[in-house]
Amino acid sequence: MDQSSFLMVERGNPYERGDVIPLTRSMMILGRKGSQSEPDISFDNVYVSRQHAALLYRSGRFSIKDLNSKHGTYINQQRLEPGGEAPLQHGDSVALAGDLIVLSFSILSMEETMDLTPLFRQLAAVESSGGMTLNPYKQELLYGDEVYTFSEKEYKCLELLLHHQGQFVSKEQLKLHVWPERSYEPDEIPDVSSEEMNALIYRVRKKTRNILSIESIRGKGYILQSQDEKEV
Repeated sequence: MDQSSFLMVERGNPYERGDVIPLTRSMMILGRKGSQSEPDISFDNVYVSRQHAALLYRSGRFSIKDLNSKHGTYINQQRLEPGGEAPLQHGDSVALAGDLIVLSFSILSMEETMDLTPLFRQLAAVESSGGMTLNPYKQELLYGDEVYTFSEKEYKCLELLLHHQGQFVSKEQLKLHVWPERSYEPDEIPDVSSEEMNALIYRVRKKTRNILSIESIRGKGYILQSQDEKEV
């Protein structure tokens, strides 16, 4: 497997929020530990079946298969049919037994990792001046001694704006980056309402108002700047 792939835990004992579970084999079973067997990824919850679901890697792609679990396997809030299988994309939400176990699936191919290099260089430059850094695993922004925590969508929004700090980012770019699960064809603009977009920007602004400024540009997009840059 020439890809770095993992599950990030949102909710699921014995893991803590933000914990990362690497996916290192072509098949990994998710479930509840029993006296005679233990799944590859186990959770302490009586509503999770002993063999609840399987993560599969075939022909360069990941999928998840429900193993006829009693309380269901969900992808982006949609329940799979018993024994059903669905492909996984970067950013998909995976839940077991309703929302008792909630995970986020992430995958970075070598090509995608190279595409992120400018972001890491930019953030490294900011960090070297005592500035801010992003933690993609815990979905956090660190600035000095302060830690700002975000939801998955909020983090993706902030990530893209910081990647293009001081530059115009269109609403279409944000939709593609934040809501990729709503695109059924490559480069298709996801169906995202103005209310959803405005609410997302509002939340990110509110959480970062002391250190960042997000300016709306003629209703077509946004420009992010640090408060220090804005004051110059």
